[in-house]
Amino acid sequence: MALTLPATFAFSQSSLQAYANCPRRFWLAYVEQLPWPSQETKPFDAYEEQMRLGSRFHQAVRRAETGFDPELLAATLDYPLDEWFAAYTRHRPDDLPTQFVASEQVLSIPFGNENGRYRLAARYDLIAAERANEPENEQARAVIIDWKTTSRPTRRARLQEQLQTVVYPFVLVEASESLPWGPIDPAQVEMRYWFTAAPDESVIFPYSADLHAANRTRLQGLLAEMLAGSVQADFPKVPDTEQSRQHLCAYCVYRSRCDRGIDAGDLADVDDADFFVVDLEESLEFTLDTVEALAF
Repeated sequence: MALTLPATFAFSQSSLQAYANCPRRFWLAYVEQLPWPSQETKPFDAYEEQMRLGSRFHQAVRRAETGFDPELLAATLDYPLDEWFAAYTRHRPDDLPTQFVASEQVLSIPFGNENGRYRLAARYDLIAAERANEPENEQARAVIIDWKTTSRPTRRARLQEQLQTVVYPFVLVEASESLPWGPIDPAQVEMRYWFTAAPDESVIFPYSADLHAANRTRLQGLLAEMLAGSVQADFPKVPDTEQSRQHLCAYCVYRSRCDRGIDAGDLADVDDADFFVVDLEESLEFTLDTVEALAF
């Protein structure tokens, strides 16, 4: 008996991270698609406001990157968005390629099994790239930017652990042959996290052929583990330790269902914890309709 996932499902860094942190999370969120009425974090009003502000900031940056006048955009923003956007206009990295700039781009690639049923998809805040063999470009180059609006920058070591840092460059390299700038080697790709809380201190992760090979092995291993399961018992809860309760369970909407506590974790500690909420309207993060047009 094989694992049954919804017909519209495509894997993403979020669903893979859910499994890597706690297989039961993946089962409940993406297989059962189970709603659960737990509060995500406290204070809840502050969390909702942070999510709203983050969404508005990304919208403003997306418009700026696609040609809207930044001054006109800035005039529509109130505090703290006006300060965040001013930081973006002052500190947007000035060394990015300019030949191709894509904002809110979705890419997907075949993922892991012989019949091609599954895909791995990623939604990029910004990809800046240039093609090789142009008069001004001796080599192809692509830089991934992810805009972050957390109250403080996430530690580099934590970012390095996260599957976003694995999935984003991996998908970009694998999909590059079908993209406007053409095939690109892993060593020509770079991932950057840019924080409104530290706009002049981007966290940069160079990529390489060795990393790409290691990431392929890691991702295929995760997929094989998931597809080997077929029932809930094959997707166990994370071990019940004090560290798990503080850094994983407290920020998971399923904590009470799993008898891992009732109270939500504090929003002030989210940067050092693993925040997880599932909104069933968004839990199937990429439908096949979304990814097929940009697949190869």
